[in-house]
Amino acid sequence: MKNHYRLVALLIFGSLPCAAQTLTLYDNFDHKFINPSRWAYAFCSPEDGLELECVREVRDERLHLTHRAFGLTYTNTGQNNGGAGVGFANSEKIKTVKTDLVVRSVLEVPCAANSSFGTSAGIWGTFFNDGSGDPNNDAGAQLGVTRFTWMPAGELLVRGQTFHAGVYSDFFTIGTVTIGTPITITLSWDQPNHQFVVSFTNKETNVTTAGTMPYAFSDTSPVAGPAKNLEVNGWAANCTANQTSNYVDALFGNVYVGH
Repeated sequence: MKNHYRLVALLIFGSLPCAAQTLTLYDNFDHKFINPSRWAYAFCSPEDGLELECVREVRDERLHLTHRAFGLTYTNTGQNNGGAGVGFANSEKIKTVKTDLVVRSVLEVPCAANSSFGTSAGIWGTFFNDGSGDPNNDAGAQLGVTRFTWMPAGELLVRGQTFHAGVYSDFFTIGTVTIGTPITITLSWDQPNHQFVVSFTNKETNVTTAGTMPYAFSDTSPVAGPAKNLEVNGWAANCTANQTSNYVDALFGNVYVGH
C-alpha cells in the first residue's frame, strides 16, 4: 500500500489538523516509583537474551528508560532487537497520547559488514482491529525519534509509521533534532478521516511540525489486543568481526491522553 502523507509546519499556538479534543494529564511522574494504577505492565525485551543495561525508573519527575542491545556474533545477516518500556492501563480507551521527550544519549558499536537500523524512543500503540477479531490483525501507529547508525553524529529523525497485522508502512519523517533537544510528541487517531495525526514541538524553538498518516485498513472494529507504550528500542547488527551494540537513554514527562 502506498501511503500519502501530509506535512505542515506550525507555530506552537497553531491549530493541528485533527479533530478538537480535550487532553487530560495522565502522569507527571511526581511519585517516587512508577504508578501501577497508570502503567499496567513494564518490559525489558531482549531478543535471544542479549541485553545488559535495562532501566525503568522515575527520576526527577520524569520516566527514565534505558536499554542496550547486542548483535549475534556468528552471522553477518540480520539484527537483534531489544527494548524497555511501560504500558498504559485501560489503553483501549485512549485515542491520543502526548508526552515530553528528550533522548539524552545514544551509543553505537556498528559492523562494517552489516548495516544496523539503530535506536528509537517514543510512543507505540494498537488502536483498532480489521474486523477479524484476531489480535494479530490489530492496526496502529508509532511516533518517536530514530537514529540510524549511518546518520551524522548527534542527529535524530522524528518519524512515524502505521502498521497492520505486524506489517509496517514506510517511515514518515516530519523533522530532525539533535540528541539532548527537549521535544513534545503527539500521536492521535483521527478515525473520522481514517488517519493518524502526528506532531512534535521543539521546546527550544517553540515551533511545531505536524503531519497526517492515512491508512486503508477497516477501522470500525475495536482493538482486540489493546496496548499503548512509552518505549525505547535498539536494533544491533549481527556481526562476526566484532561485538556490536546499540544503547539509548531517554526521559519522558508530562504525559497527556485524549479519549
